[in-house]
Amino acid sequence: MARSALAVLGQYRMATTEQLHLLTAPQMRIEQTRRRPMKLRGEGLVDRVTLAQAGRTRVWFATGYGARRPPGRSYATSPRGGMPVTGRRCG
Repeated sequence: MARSALAVLGQYRMATTEQLHLLTAPQMRIEQTRRRPMKLRGEGLVDRVTLAQAGRTRVWFATGYGARRPPGRSYATSPRGGMPVTGRRCG
């Protein structure tokens, strides 16, 4: 279900937790929906920003890494920056 939240953010660019809830799992408790973007944030796939002109509303958005990530593919992520751990060295 967390992946459906990522798909929604990829399509709509930004969404509040309440909007994610209505679009991905309105039949579930909103507390479950609140955990999804936090899990994706820990993986570096989404982040959030506070919109000052919209009454300090917080919205979620897909990061560059989250937007490029192929759907349905699982990655191990590094603790910094959410970059994939591939076992290859750069440089």
